[in-house]
Amino acid sequence: MESECYYCRGIVLTDEDDDILLDDHADHQVYMHKRCGESHNVIQERTESTATVEITCPECGAVEIH
Repeated sequence: MESECYYCRGIVLTDEDDDILLDDHADHQVYMHKRCGESHNVIQERTESTATVEITCPECGAVEIH
């Protein structure tokens, strides 16, 4: 599956490690590159686990754990 990044409008391939799809929280989907999310401060490392991150949806402010 692919779409465009919310921030840079580049192509996002959801099967790539550094490409993200937010779709678990509302009736919309948001695609982004990990580097774009990090540069806009919507991705935060979780303190209890190094393998997961919290990502804030730029559309509605909901937080998903990936």
